[in-house]
Amino acid sequence: MASVKAGQSIQTTLAAVVAHPTRVKCLSILAERTASPVELAHELNAEVGHVSYHVNKLRDLGVVELVSERQVRGAVEHHYRATTLAYVSDEEWAKLSPEERHPYSLYTLQLATADAGAAIESGTFDARADRYLTRTPAILDDEGWSEMHALHEEMLERTMQIAGAAADRLAKQPDAESIPVMSIAMFFETAPRATPTAAGGPPPRS
Repeated sequence: MASVKAGQSIQTTLAAVVAHPTRVKCLSILAERTASPVELAHELNAEVGHVSYHVNKLRDLGVVELVSERQVRGAVEHHYRATTLAYVSDEEWAKLSPEERHPYSLYTLQLATADAGAAIESGTFDARADRYLTRTPAILDDEGWSEMHALHEEMLERTMQIAGAAADRLAKQPDAESIPVMSIAMFFETAPRATPTAAGGPPPRS
């Protein structure tokens, strides 16, 4: 399970994941399949030692895990994949404490950050003019929160429907262009901010 080590914040862990382009690319690949540093180096056209170093860093962060070993020409080849978490239903999620939810949130944020970083590094992130990227702060009441939650649930359901329909079309037209994409959505309560005061005025009272 992905976790934050003692004395290490989520922000620090995420920063460590994206500290180097190779690290980002490796995590993005290992989130999709199992691979060895040799295989990753071949795919990334990089030195094996360089890739191994960053895979080991990801392992130290708890982001990837060793899944198998095998003998190859007298050496041991290690195969890794992104650390996986058990599926949690909505009912189970509601019973978890905020501390118990943190590993799941961190895990998703790590993969999302790696996916976006790899796309930026490869030049595909902004290749299409109609790619979508927004950051929208808002102040909501309880009703607005519920409506926003429902909106994101609807968006996920519609995303899965679109992906399924596209997969069916591609299966019937193997020569058609396939476009690998990543759909990421986030909706969360932000950290409280101090209320601004007029210049020279007294600070707000708690």
